[in-house]
Amino acid sequence: MISYRTRTPSLFPETRFFEDFMRPFFTASPATSFRVDVKDEGDKFVLEAELPGVNRDSIFVDVMDGVLTIGAEWNENKKEGENGYVISERRMGSVKRSFNVENIEEGLITAKYENGVLILDLPKTAPEKKEPRKIDIL
Repeated sequence: MISYRTRTPSLFPETRFFEDFMRPFFTASPATSFRVDVKDEGDKFVLEAELPGVNRDSIFVDVMDGVLTIGAEWNENKKEGENGYVISERRMGSVKRSFNVENIEEGLITAKYENGVLILDLPKTAPEKKEPRKIDIL
């Protein structure tokens, strides 16, 4: 049995009802995650991930065996007035999310990062025609 917490969420609506219902109980806190919108544009899905304040070089996107992973890391150290600083703020952390993209052309995925939003184009695979297979009875 696969633990719900480690299951990869699907991008496809027909499987989302249970995931959406259970999300508040089993997902990471907002500080360790990021918001994502997915839009169906017919021949592709467009995924928009909010990563404000994250440097483009600190973001990674990879896909393997039908799983798309988006992540980012940051390490900021801000000091006012150096040695006699009045305020010293640090921000360190990382986030990562994975999605089931089994019906996506993995080799054709593209990404761009604009104004704190990572935008991925996820081209759909051609629907596979399934034909019944006759089984001989011996």
